[in-house]
Amino acid sequence: MAEVNDMFDDITKEQSIVNPNAKKKQWTPLATGEYYGHIVDVQTKILDVKGGKYKARLYSYTVEASEENKDKDFMYIDNMGDKRPTKGGDYVGKKFKGNLWKFLEPGKDDNFESNADGNAGFLRFCDTIGKDCPVESRNIDGEDIEVKLLPSLSAEDFLGQPVIAFVDKGRAYTDKNGKQRQYYDCKFCKKWDGGKKKDISSGGNNEIPF
Repeated sequence: MAEVNDMFDDITKEQSIVNPNAKKKQWTPLATGEYYGHIVDVQTKILDVKGGKYKARLYSYTVEASEENKDKDFMYIDNMGDKRPTKGGDYVGKKFKGNLWKFLEPGKDDNFESNADGNAGFLRFCDTIGKDCPVESRNIDGEDIEVKLLPSLSAEDFLGQPVIAFVDKGRAYTDKNGKQRQYYDCKFCKKWDGGKKKDISSGGNNEIPF
């Protein structure tokens, strides 16, 4: 067997080493707070909400913490439950998942209800990324009301956008081994004044994967 390995190494010219005395990098727990970042991935699908009472488009996106966090102050909670200060250098490159809901308006043949009030978060997100929402007059319950028309978002609208992500622990769940787990998620995004859009390729396709 050794001869076979030697022959293979001679052909590939591969070398590998390990330093047994290398100092292990200390792990810093994640912290609740605001992170400078860029949206690096997005997926979308349409879902029934509350047993089909409403229908909504869900955008699931990922924010990657940027270099601008390295000098920021954060507070994390250690294994003893005590708060510890740290700089954000250890968090650069960390990725956080976020969800954005856009409730749909029913057509005349649809049997689900409107939930326009549930779109406040979507409107704030459009403002965060600079997406225009035109105003239109609609007759609702016999009264003319000015409403904002919410746009359909493409991959280009998400990918590379600079944002300030508010990160906190998500909902706890139990995995298949019966162990309770809880990840840090992006709860919402704020406008990053002065943030630069990052060049992230969508593979030449501006449509968000379904």
